[in-house]
Amino acid sequence: MITIIGAGVAGPLLAYILGKNGVTVTVLEADISLDERHQGGMLNLNEGTGKPALEAAGLYEQAMRLVLQGGDAMLLRDRTGKVLFQDAGNGLRPEIDRGALRRLVVEALPEGVIRWNSKVKSIDRTDNGFEIVLTDGAVLTSDAVIGADGAWSRVRPLLTAQKPLYTGMTFVELRYLDADSNYPEAKRIVGDGLMFALSHGRGLLAHREPDNELCFYAALNLPEDMVRRQFTNAELVEFFPDWAGDYRTVLSRSDGAPITRPIYALPTGEFWPHAHGATLIGDAAHVMSPFAGEGVNLAMADAADLAAAILAHPHDIDLAFSRYEATMAARTISFQEESAANLTLAFAEDAPAGFLAFFESLGGPEGEAQR
Repeated sequence: MITIIGAGVAGPLLAYILGKNGVTVTVLEADISLDERHQGGMLNLNEGTGKPALEAAGLYEQAMRLVLQGGDAMLLRDRTGKVLFQDAGNGLRPEIDRGALRRLVVEALPEGVIRWNSKVKSIDRTDNGFEIVLTDGAVLTSDAVIGADGAWSRVRPLLTAQKPLYTGMTFVELRYLDADSNYPEAKRIVGDGLMFALSHGRGLLAHREPDNELCFYAALNLPEDMVRRQFTNAELVEFFPDWAGDYRTVLSRSDGAPITRPIYALPTGEFWPHAHGATLIGDAAHVMSPFAGEGVNLAMADAADLAAAILAHPHDIDLAFSRYEATMAARTISFQEESAANLTLAFAEDAPAGFLAFFESLGGPEGEAQR
């Protein structure tokens, strides 16, 4: 029996591919149900990672029906509101809502594969495999465990003492519903897709979502001891005293309380030595900042590669895990490096100069700066 911990996108995708090929798995998920909480914002489906993973599962065409048309457009602004760069997008990196993608994969699974409301308290090795204790007191056993349970994985300590390190940046999420009617200024600032406004180690990042919704992130350079607290809208405004009034107006109100999301990353290029019966996928394996645009895409690629390895070596789980781990590590390092470099570039003291130079270097008729 294989037990997957975590039912984000990658865990269910792995379970779906394995199940289609006759491998029985159980997925344990702490959420009470699929609809318990908002899953975050938009993500792009990338050619080299997310797209082939969904194709391997046979779910790519269904995913493409959920794409937000025009959502790959981009704006770069400065703190005065001036547009420094804009790109209308070309459809090569289609944008999809994370929650919609998760729902697609979860609902493709047979009923009962995911055990909801099953938060893991501890996982220990036994002579015959693993003992998994849930917070409700239930005790389960498994021959093998796969951690698809995010940055603070319960499975990772079975393999390594590594923990994610704080990057120095914290994003505070703000959501805006019925933007056309209620938040026209925010809608104008964001445009059709993704918007960056950057200056002197701070930023506002935003994107358009389905159903006339917007998501903003106030990006703040904060010490780690400040990042576990709740911020008010009024406090966020005070972090941007020299920014244009339109930005400050947007920050001053939102739908629901702001959500604090500190940005953590695992060390670049440092993975775990193979150990019997356990492995990791997605953020559990390689959490990084969102500035490579590959988090969920890499997680899906991990799921597809691990499924392929298990199916290729059905009677030797350790060989399957080790083959997958080598593939995953080789693919991941360049994205970790890109993520760290872009995070530094975005919040440098001379920002947005570095981002502007990067975007202008892409060239092409849709890649010209709009001055």
